[in-house]
Amino acid sequence: MRLYLQFILRYFRYDKKRSFSINAINLAIIGLAIGVFSLLMTISVIKGFENVLSTKLVNVDGKIRLKTIFGTNINTLDSLDKIISSSSLEINIEPFVRGSAVIHKNKINESLLIEGVNYLPNLDPLANQEKFVNDDEIIIGSSLAEILELDYSEALVLVPLDGFIGNIENLKYYKLIFRRAFKTGMDEYDRNLAYVSINTAQKIFNMNNKVSGYIINSDIETDDLLKNLNGSVNYPYFLETWMDRHQVIFTWIRTQTLPIIIIFSLITLVGITNIMATVSLLVNERSKEVGILLSQGFQKYQIRNIFLIESGFISLIGSTIGVLLAIFFTFIQSRCNIIPLPEEVYFMNSLPIIFDYNLCFVIMLLSSFITIFSSIFPIKTIFDNRIPKLLEN
Repeated sequence: MRLYLQFILRYFRYDKKRSFSINAINLAIIGLAIGVFSLLMTISVIKGFENVLSTKLVNVDGKIRLKTIFGTNINTLDSLDKIISSSSLEINIEPFVRGSAVIHKNKINESLLIEGVNYLPNLDPLANQEKFVNDDEIIIGSSLAEILELDYSEALVLVPLDGFIGNIENLKYYKLIFRRAFKTGMDEYDRNLAYVSINTAQKIFNMNNKVSGYIINSDIETDDLLKNLNGSVNYPYFLETWMDRHQVIFTWIRTQTLPIIIIFSLITLVGITNIMATVSLLVNERSKEVGILLSQGFQKYQIRNIFLIESGFISLIGSTIGVLLAIFFTFIQSRCNIIPLPEEVYFMNSLPIIFDYNLCFVIMLLSSFITIFSSIFPIKTIFDNRIPKLLEN
């Protein structure tokens, strides 16, 4: 191995006679580094989008919601929460009440969804400190609060729409105090959702001793949790996961993932092809030296190993540079958010990146393996010539 390294390092030293081959090696390294960097960043951004969206949606909706098939209300006297909680799983189950309403301030009227809860979900840092909503208070999404130009402790008029039939004169009006705004980063929620206490929601929607359903959370993965709970739920009830509620978004992400990864994998493949072409160039340039080594008693496998190790060395340097660039960019983006995103479109205000070190190792290993394997053919062609012919070149 030491002999091989002596030959390889000798060829990496700058020499005017070998300036062309050195430049070819440098370009091959740069090409592979760009390919590896692009592929890692693409996969990291896709994983970042999925992770950020998943976290936000689970925080707002909960992992699973228990509801009725017909959308009817559930009587709390049925004790469904106790039945589900009696399972051996470590879960948290909370009732919720949901209904549609119109909120009024001065001459502005906006429709929204009202959700009554005992405990606020983890919407933002403030929600972690304020777990409860007081009766006759309301917490509104930031986008809607801006439209209504709300101030703290301002009185608002709420008109429930669920179950309304008849003349407009029969509408009921409720006065609520604006407590604060919340911000999820998802305009769909920040524009259309508000939270009140469950007692207030039951009063507004005339649902005494009734709830719309139950929110189930646990540290268990959603799919495993669903499998374990399905046996506890019978008709007319059903379990709906947060993925079911937002199936279109994640179907779209997964549909886009495969072609994007294929395209950027081709960029990496181009870099590997450049290394293959560089090795072929190096073999032809060193044909005289190969002839000298053969005449001095070197075996063909020894000379082949020199070129294979060199191609692997080039691949290792290129992929390492690509990985280091990806790690550096991930660090800068996570700290400084240098690439902003329109929040109303992407549900987040900056490009999310989650770097996968296991995947990084796999990409480096695959690129090195493919590079070494693809270099076998151009190396093999040099041994088709006899030693005198190699010495003439």
